[in-house]
Amino acid sequence: MQKKFNLKSFNLYEFLKHQNSHSLQVPFFLADRHTYKNAHVNFPFRTFAYGLGVTYSGGGDVFRIGSTDYLVTAGCLTTVGPGMVCQWTGNYTAEHDTVYFTEALFEGMQGNAFLQSLSFFFHGGKHVIALTDDQLAKIASLFNLLKELKGDKDAVPGIVHSLLMLTQSFHADPDAAAGNGKISNGGKIARVFRRLVAEHFPEHKEVAFYAMALNITPKYLSEVLQAELGKPAKTFIDEYVMMEAKSLLRQTNFSVQEICYWLGFEDASHFTKSFKKLTNTTPTEYRKG
Repeated sequence: MQKKFNLKSFNLYEFLKHQNSHSLQVPFFLADRHTYKNAHVNFPFRTFAYGLGVTYSGGGDVFRIGSTDYLVTAGCLTTVGPGMVCQWTGNYTAEHDTVYFTEALFEGMQGNAFLQSLSFFFHGGKHVIALTDDQLAKIASLFNLLKELKGDKDAVPGIVHSLLMLTQSFHADPDAAAGNGKISNGGKIARVFRRLVAEHFPEHKEVAFYAMALNITPKYLSEVLQAELGKPAKTFIDEYVMMEAKSLLRQTNFSVQEICYWLGFEDASHFTKSFKKLTNTTPTEYRKG
């Protein structure tokens, strides 16, 4: 059984705010390429806030969410929600605007329940999409307004809400977005699979469990994932677990034994063996590095 621990030993949202002398009491934070310049966050990290960002330049950086890799190029819109383990695999120096915020931002409005309906913030959602020139201009315009009025606590929630509704409209009309296309049956299977892995990986690391949940054979599931994600089901599951492990090793001061239980391994030796097989280093060595 997965034990409950306090995971907030390292909170990227609060870390970036602190580095940039931004009040921790304000429930949002604006970031650009200068924000990350001295952050040196080059390890998998768990998110504790919502994030929405648009990239304006660059030939492409790989952003890993769970064990899914997204190529982020100029004109891409990226969204992540709380509880996801993410990692930039290179130095993210592209021109971009990103807003991080917590649910508290919308307490003075109609409430924050609407956030739960935005699938692009949660496991199984599409976290990176390419925008058309027209869509990019609309998003950039709202970010410019947000930067201009960032000191107005009454205006900020409405502008961020507009960004979210605009993003939702882009996701709801994939044909209007640049190169996104309609979702295939394989794409739907991959999305549900990713969500299921996020929910059940501590108890279930076997392909058969997820195939049964999707009412397909393990062989067909792996074939679909190979086509959609570039890797078979077992590889995806193992990589997802290792991303979680790396985050816990760097982001918390839990012992290896505690991390082992959190991830659903029977004992620390089994966890260490699996970790070394997939990363070529031990959990203790990785934590020191």
